[in-house]
Amino acid sequence: MLVYPIFPSTFWSYEKILALVDRKVLLPPLGLVTVAAILPQEWQFKLVDRNIRAATEEEWAWADMVIFSAMIVQKQDLLAQIREAKKRGKLVALGGPYPTSTPHEVEAAGADYLILDEGELTLPMFVAAVQRGEKSGVFRATEKPDVTSTPIPRFDLLDFSAYDMMSVQFSRGCPFQCEFCDIIVLYGRKPRTKTPAQLLAELDYLYDLGWRRGV
Repeated sequence: MLVYPIFPSTFWSYEKILALVDRKVLLPPLGLVTVAAILPQEWQFKLVDRNIRAATEEEWAWADMVIFSAMIVQKQDLLAQIREAKKRGKLVALGGPYPTSTPHEVEAAGADYLILDEGELTLPMFVAAVQRGEKSGVFRATEKPDVTSTPIPRFDLLDFSAYDMMSVQFSRGCPFQCEFCDIIVLYGRKPRTKTPAQLLAELDYLYDLGWRRGV
C-alpha cells in the first residue's frame, strides 16, 4: 500500500479555493505514482492519499507492506502513520525528500526500509533486498539517474475526481542557489531532462485515462 501523508492547513493551503471548484486536493502525489511504475509490475498496489481520505481497515489488512513518501511539512502525519503501520505489524518503507534529508529521524520512528535519494537507482536495491527476504535496509546512491529511462507514472492509481490538476515532471536538478531550497541537495545542480516523447507519452496516458482538466 502506498500512502501519502497529510499536509497541515497553513497560510499557503488551498482549502477555500478547492471547495469552490468541488475538489479536495490541488495536485496528486507524483512521486508515489512514479515509485509504483518503477517497482515490479507483478506487485499489487493500492494508493491512499490521506489528503483525500484515510486508509480503510480492509486496506490495512490487505497490505503486506506500507510505502510512504513525504516532505518535511508532512512530518507529523507521517510519523503518526508509521506508528499505525507498526501497530498492525506491517513492514514500513520510506522515501522522498524528508527521509532523504533526515534519515535518522524516520529510522528512529520505526521505518524498516529507507529508500533514499532517487528511486530509479535505489528502488531496485530495495526490491532485491525484499526478494532476498531481508526485513530492513538503507538504500542510497551517490550518482544521479538518467531520467530518460524513467517509466510513465501509474496515473491509473489516482482518484481523478479529487484533484484540481495533474502534474508531470520534465526535469530534475537546478543550477541556481536559492538559500531556502534543498532541490540542489536532493537532485544536484545540473538539470536532467526527459525527452519530449516521454512527456507526450505521459500526457497521452492522462488523456486516455479520461483526464480533461489542467496539467
